[in-house]
Amino acid sequence: LANGGNAPGAPGGINITTSSGTGSAAAAPSGVPTGATTAPVALPPSAAGNASVQVSHSIAAAQVNPLLQGAYAAFRQGDLDTARAQYTAMLRQDPANRDALLGSAAVALRQRDTERAADIYGRLLESNPDDPDAMAGLASLRGADPAQAESRLRRILARNPEAPNALYALGNLYARQGRWSEAQQQYFKAFAAAPENADYAFNLAVGLDRVNKPRLALDYYQRALALSEGRSASFDRTAAARRIRELGGR
Repeated sequence: LANGGNAPGAPGGINITTSSGTGSAAAAPSGVPTGATTAPVALPPSAAGNASVQVSHSIAAAQVNPLLQGAYAAFRQGDLDTARAQYTAMLRQDPANRDALLGSAAVALRQRDTERAADIYGRLLESNPDDPDAMAGLASLRGADPAQAESRLRRILARNPEAPNALYALGNLYARQGRWSEAQQQYFKAFAAAPENADYAFNLAVGLDRVNKPRLALDYYQRALALSEGRSASFDRTAAARRIRELGGR
């Protein structure tokens, strides 16, 4: 029931979400502080030692174009029409602005316009063939050749092992192939790198659910719901809440 998921559902009919969520494809524009991040709760034992507290350092928000600030804020609140309009206005001022292009692609994905998203990622790759966010976004689109997509994502991760977009996209690729053990490992790494992202927490919960770790899955379903309060997320909150109850949570 998650928006965008096309992998087989977890118990309770929950599917992964394949949109990038609140903190990934629509990256905060350069100069917008993202604040401190914390490690996820109830870490799987195999990965608990990798958690750390990370702090994002940035320049003053006053230096950021107001159109980018407004577009990103609208995206986080789920106001996709406003976000698209403001990203478009920014691109009229600066057609090559990377933040605006990534934001426009993220909006297109939320609006299920994968053709437009692919075109935007293509524009970014024309400017920089090694752009990691554009490569991850393009590889995650439905219809991409799985072998080529995996190879592309692994090249990104060889250069930047903690790139959350690429980790999340690789997890989605594995999930679509039913490779749930590998998928949940990638989701965990993505969430460890971006623990404010509700969609990463949700897909990690689904992955844990699929590999029969219900207690850990419950923790991450709850985490995903908490993180999605007051901001845009791609998954079905009603389905997540129902699965929490089925697993004995509240």
